[in-house]
Amino acid sequence: MNTENVLKVIRQENPDILFMQETYCCGMDIAKEAGYSYSWRGSSNLSIHSKYPIVDTIEIFRPFNSHAVIIDMDGTSMLFVNLWLHYLPDFFQDIKTLSPDSLIQGEGTTRLQEITSIMNCVDSLEKDLNLPVIIGGDFNSGSHLDWVESTKESHYGKVVEWPVSKEMIARGYTDSFREVHLDPLTTMDGTWGFLSDDIISDRIDFIYYKGASLTSTHSKIVKDDPPGGFFNSDHRAILSEFHLSDQGK
Repeated sequence: MNTENVLKVIRQENPDILFMQETYCCGMDIAKEAGYSYSWRGSSNLSIHSKYPIVDTIEIFRPFNSHAVIIDMDGTSMLFVNLWLHYLPDFFQDIKTLSPDSLIQGEGTTRLQEITSIMNCVDSLEKDLNLPVIIGGDFNSGSHLDWVESTKESHYGKVVEWPVSKEMIARGYTDSFREVHLDPLTTMDGTWGFLSDDIISDRIDFIYYKGASLTSTHSKIVKDDPPGGFFNSDHRAILSEFHLSDQGK
């Protein structure tokens, strides 16, 4: 991994909280070099880094798939969860021919089971702690908010009720990107698949949130390569900004 190019992207976008997935060798080194003095490594796969104090870490589900932290945001405690769902089944070739029902059924034994187990833990934490929650990561699954009637010509003629994203919405979470960009037809850029002309570019990385005191005010897919380099990831990043109302303090 060329960490210098990843560092350029982080410095350019300057997030307060950083969720990283599939960093393996380099996640902690990148965060330290970028100046995140508070960071915690959940596993070789996942890490959360923060400019604010991480006051507690919480074990949920399997550490390779998820971990949670509580961060003190200038006197307001918030729960942050970073996750990675299974890469199989890999639909990006078969998606051209499989029916919507087959695509939905294929999610059941891996990603849907994982997100259900993770969210059972998160829901219990949210109920006990009564904190705003932000959940982000690599879901390896599309969104039912994107694969709709108006966009089906760009999705091999399909409308798909992707079950992982439906599960998040059913549990009261908001897709921060789609909240800001209401019309999927005008925001067809994805976070994966952009490196190949043979497959569609789809949004499979998300930042969800829950809490009456939180509102998503800005969200984008970080598409531009850093000056003089390549992004050095097969995924693009999601950057979302939130407003925390007085009732959250």
